[in-house]
Amino acid sequence: MKNIIRRDFLNGALLGVGSGLLQTPAPAQDKSGNPTSPVDGWTGYGGVGDYANSNGNTWPVMSAAHKLRDGAYRSARADVIDTGEHFDVIIVGGGLSGLGAAYYLARETGGKKRCLVLENHPMFGGECKQNEFEVNGYRLIAPQGSNNFAVPPEGSGTEMDRIFTDLNIPRKYDFQPWNDSLKPLRFPFDNYANLDGLNDTQVDIGYYFDRTSGAEKPTWIRNIFANGLEGTPFPPEVRSDLLKWRNTTGATEEQKRFLDTITYKDYLERVMGYRPEVTKFIEPFTGLITGVSPDAVAARVGHQFVEPTDAHLGISFPGGNTTFARHLVRYLIPDCMAGDLNFERVLNSNVRFETLDKPGNATRIRLGATVLAVEHDRAGASTDGVAVTYEKDGKLYRAKANAAIVASGGWISKYVLRDSPEDIRSAYAKFVYAPALIVNVALTNWRFLYKLRAPACRWFNDGFGFSCNIRRSMIAGEYSPPLNPDKPTVLTFYLGLYTPGRTAHEQGVLGRSKLLSTSYADYERQVRQQMSILFSDAGFSPETDIAGIVLNRWGHARMVQPPGFFYGRDGKPSPREVVQKGYGRIAIGHSELNGHQNATGAIAQGKRAVEQVFVYLE
Repeated sequence: MKNIIRRDFLNGALLGVGSGLLQTPAPAQDKSGNPTSPVDGWTGYGGVGDYANSNGNTWPVMSAAHKLRDGAYRSARADVIDTGEHFDVIIVGGGLSGLGAAYYLARETGGKKRCLVLENHPMFGGECKQNEFEVNGYRLIAPQGSNNFAVPPEGSGTEMDRIFTDLNIPRKYDFQPWNDSLKPLRFPFDNYANLDGLNDTQVDIGYYFDRTSGAEKPTWIRNIFANGLEGTPFPPEVRSDLLKWRNTTGATEEQKRFLDTITYKDYLERVMGYRPEVTKFIEPFTGLITGVSPDAVAARVGHQFVEPTDAHLGISFPGGNTTFARHLVRYLIPDCMAGDLNFERVLNSNVRFETLDKPGNATRIRLGATVLAVEHDRAGASTDGVAVTYEKDGKLYRAKANAAIVASGGWISKYVLRDSPEDIRSAYAKFVYAPALIVNVALTNWRFLYKLRAPACRWFNDGFGFSCNIRRSMIAGEYSPPLNPDKPTVLTFYLGLYTPGRTAHEQGVLGRSKLLSTSYADYERQVRQQMSILFSDAGFSPETDIAGIVLNRWGHARMVQPPGFFYGRDGKPSPREVVQKGYGRIAIGHSELNGHQNATGAIAQGKRAVEQVFVYLE
């Protein structure tokens, strides 16, 4: 095993771990070890495999989007190259909504319609992407963002049931075996089960308390809700309120409409009478899942995340919902991966990128293409299809189609929809987005977590993040990493960047500012420092136990749902309902229009968008 290579980089900033133990070239250096571009001082190490150059919003992707936002392409350009291509549909965005739209188009037309998917990242999938590591001979996979899904019952007749059948996605899975000679541990199967702590009735979660959280000295307590909060430093009255909150029941439709009129903080403290400490306990989870603190999000959103103690644990594919994206692309472009369309082959095969945009394919996927304008192509007073202008490799191109589906996020769509009507522009102006940061830390071992008997952890100090965990991962074919305290695994941090006391809009702006202004090296230091605070007494050593760190920055990860988001205000429809109507030959579909983004909702939005433009394809 090689030693970790550390080189001074970018005005003295450290590149970080990753290249030595992972046995791959350092991302910010050429073959001679010389620094290349300052880009990588922000993006950082991206792992190995198909996703090595597409970890979250990388610097090139972010820079291109900001040029568009700042109006660099608003004026007419004479240097736009007409590709001469004419498709039935052009889809903007290669996330699950866009890929879902391409899937439904192909399915409902027997693959007879020509479709072009334009994706600005170097890899398809949107937030359904993965990080891959090679550590001590083991391949490790972890989600970059979207993970957790429910298995649809076979024969249930739902859309997801048919998708699982069409894409040959299995409904039963094998997971890493646990050695019965070791202490029994209850592992999460995804990266969500431990975030709010509620599932410690089914998952072993260690809670770290120190003086900032009321403990006399730093201490670990396991499974606090499963044990009635016994031994925690919370005062008795706070314990009582937390347990009442834990047993929150569902809401009727009438109650949901009321909950959409007030903030979650108001609901907790004013309606339910809980103490502010309850709001503070919930705050990090709310800040991640909704993008903002409880005082800025509708109570309808926060209320729905409390589940019964016996709720079925969520599960995750090795790369999270990446599996859906990869299966969709394999279905649409059969020769893009080796082997048959099945879970094992799709998981373990590399993408043949040269096949994605091959002339003659009914569906083509053009990566690294940043769309700049979508507008109706007008010939005199009539409308003859749509024209889509995009930038790729420094050049501007224009392609045409009978119709377009804009499946990119609203933070981009509002700039590229050049001829959108006033009501859609006005609705987009009301959309609020917040960032999220997902960090995957490749470990050479996790003996320190085993000593704590805590595969998942939660803490209450002011350090980096608030929760992390390892998973009991699915295995299939060649992918069979060990589940052993002395073997490699991936520790994952999910965190929001929120600012209590500010409006939803202000929190989003401040969070993105922090996300964009922090270098990879600074985040690396924060991660290593927090892990040292938490785990050094259990034997953790950052120098020997960390093999690599990948940051996945998502500047607009969450569509914030402030009061009035779901049902509108003052008798007016919700902005999301206005946008969802689309206009002319242009349909708009993205998971954010459901409110809370998820894989099922994303694919459903793709289907709805196809149905809207179908009349123009006959």
